[in-house]
Amino acid sequence: RQFQYVGIDPPASTGFDLQASTQGELQNAALPFEKDPYGCNTPVLQEKRRSRNPFSRTPPYALTCPELGELMKYCGTQLFPKENLPWGRA
Repeated sequence: RQFQYVGIDPPASTGFDLQASTQGELQNAALPFEKDPYGCNTPVLQEKRRSRNPFSRTPPYALTCPELGELMKYCGTQLFPKENLPWGRA
């Protein structure tokens, strides 16, 4: 299957500033994840994680799909090794 996303920017009459928005996304989202792809090793991304889960809920992935348990716990600064993924094993 292929997925195609079409984004539509609000008209300038709404006060939306595309240039400022693009710069903000780059500085506050894209760049921090380049050094911390799982969002758990830098204060900015740690705080984003905490603020998005105010009740400290944990999804039951480890119970419903134990094959992904290692990936769900992973918090490295490098990408998770492909050979450790269920679909990466021969």
